[in-house]
Amino acid sequence: MKRALCIILALVLVLALAPAAFADVDLSGMSFDELVALKDQINLALWNSADWQEVTVPQGIYKVGADIPAGKWTIKTSADGYSAVKIGSQLDENGTDVNYRGELKAICGENYTGWAPSSACAFWTVELREDQYVSVKDGDCVFTPYTGNALGFK
Repeated sequence: MKRALCIILALVLVLALAPAAFADVDLSGMSFDELVALKDQINLALWNSADWQEVTVPQGIYKVGADIPAGKWTIKTSADGYSAVKIGSQLDENGTDVNYRGELKAICGENYTGWAPSSACAFWTVELREDQYVSVKDGDCVFTPYTGNALGFK
């Protein structure tokens, strides 16, 4: 375990200090679990960077604090897209979705012409807290840090 942690930390340092060196890093000796842990660390480092403005989050289940940083976010979809987003503190009994007692929003892009519930919105500004879960279904979403201005973008 210490060896894996050292490898991951070394790779993160290499990525932070010399982005062009990434192509030269041999990841073939890493296990699946080590690669997933590295990917998660890189994603969090990117999300915490002041340089990025938004990130596309593919369909899936994410844990706040591990996969997505806690904080206030504006969530939208592509201009012609549709996404269903659930947020809650528990997963369902199968562990495959957020428990329905959480918050649920349908998010439609400005050019979306398909079916959507009457409660659908163009974007959702939400405060995500540690240990919550986020489920993204029916289409990818774009997460942007909320900074409090009228448009909700930084």
